Amino acid sequence: MSSDITTPSPDTDLSVLTRNRRTLGVGAIISLLLFLFLEINYGWRQGALFIVGLGAGVILYHAAFGFTSAWREVANTGRGAGLRAQMLMLAVTVLVFTPLIAQGELFGTNVRGSVAPLNLAVICGAFMFGLGMQLGGGCASGTLFTAGGGNTRMMITLAAFIAGSLLGTWQWHLWQEVPGVPPIALTQSFGSLGGIIGSLILFATVWYATILYEKKKYGEE
Repeated sequence: MSSDITTPSPDTDLSVLTRNRRTLGVGAIISLLLFLFLEINYGWRQGALFIVGLGAGVILYHAAFGFTSAWREVANTGRGAGLRAQMLMLAVTVLVFTPLIAQGELFGTNVRGSVAPLNLAVICGAFMFGLGMQLGGGCASGTLFTAGGGNTRMMITLAAFIAGSLLGTWQWHLWQEVPGVPPIALTQSFGSLGGIIGSLILFATVWYATILYEKKKYGEE
């Protein structure tokens, strides 16, 4: 009786472990050098932001987190657990940052929200983003996730993403002059409390809609 299943040899496991340790060591050294560069040339805040970003990247990588993947999962399979997790994340973000933005500063640092109009630039950008995401195999966060995980083919997508960002920044002032509707901020229209309540209602609606969609597609489970 024969079997096609092969068991990795101890030498193979040791080789993989050694390569992973070497990669981790090189990454740690590069990260330390970048932190020191930012700390010396731009101050402790930039260094601290780099550490926060590095930690968030490691956590999101190991969690296999992606923003668009949760929406794709709903469209492909009808499962909305990932989207509900995003709604929970957004709810916590609103509860934490809305009072800070209303306060205007945190530890002596100005805190403000970014409000932009809904215009033709957003529509064109959304279409181009969706098209590029399908051709490239991932959104911005997904590209960084897969490229950081060792998928060298995604470097092409990453390079195109960087080039497109530079082009968009260069033409930013042109896109701001296209027709559109004025920006809307719930906190400006209804106050901080009203903005929080309105946002939570929106997130809860999406949460409940995914549950109804799952029940319709799969029934009671």
